[in-house]
Amino acid sequence: MAPLFARRVLVLLGTGLVALSLVGHEGPEHEIEELSLRMAQGGETADLLLERAIEYRVLGKLSEASRDLQRAVRLAPMDSLLLRELAQIQLQRGRISEAMIRSHCHAAEGTVVQALEDCSEALRWDPLLVSAYLERSAWQLRLKRHRERIEGLDQGIRQTGAGLLIGERVDALLDDSQWQRSLEAIGPELATSRLQGSWKIRRARALLGLGRRSEAERDLQEALSEIESRMPREVREPSLLMDRALAQELLGHKEAAIKDYQTAADCGGGDAAVRAVRRLQGIRPPRSFWPWRHRSDSPVSRSGG
Repeated sequence: MAPLFARRVLVLLGTGLVALSLVGHEGPEHEIEELSLRMAQGGETADLLLERAIEYRVLGKLSEASRDLQRAVRLAPMDSLLLRELAQIQLQRGRISEAMIRSHCHAAEGTVVQALEDCSEALRWDPLLVSAYLERSAWQLRLKRHRERIEGLDQGIRQTGAGLLIGERVDALLDDSQWQRSLEAIGPELATSRLQGSWKIRRARALLGLGRRSEAERDLQEALSEIESRMPREVREPSLLMDRALAQELLGHKEAAIKDYQTAADCGGGDAAVRAVRRLQGIRPPRSFWPWRHRSDSPVSRSGG
């Protein structure tokens, strides 16, 4: 497998797909299988998802490439290469509209309400555009439009069935302090998920909201145990670090949480990790270019936005 740095340079030069086919590896199918195994064993990272998306793109599997890039953007929302690659894939698929381009421009300008309206217009154009549901959800969170956000995600789940939207909807319920509805939504996911750490952290947030601290602490300890079992010796996995940091924060272990958030920021956790560190240190965060935020932006409810 070509070093990731070299692969990123090839993409940035606009020659990635041709050059990658000449790099000494055993073909895209083998690379996809190897990358999928690495993620199954150690969790998804933005870089691994980008690598697999590149391989899918080589094979012409644009739907799979788009799915991986959307996941990668959720993990590293400030990574300009990921955003550029996702836009290119969506253009190739005919799944990005003038409205979404305008939304990105308004995001850069900080025009929140207009960016939100552009996302809704894009979804009227293409109701299967998962990234638009996620972006709209993030703007609605910023504007504290919690009920509107939940309704929009319900619509997205009905239209697409995307698992990313299911998790986002539960986060939206938690951000609106709908603790009991959150528990009802989390139960089926815990019953079917092989990896349960993230869902147990969500359940702990709901239990804390209901004042059931002993049950929440049990979930958090179990989540930490699972995360530790998946953590590689050299910790460079931002999503695992972010989950562990949030669990530590909910348990009241502030210094341990800050350390994990800082490490996550250093290895691709993006703006979400930086904002979490600043929040725990009591530093007012600067305005973010991109609205997507990890659930760790507040330990129990982000309704304060």
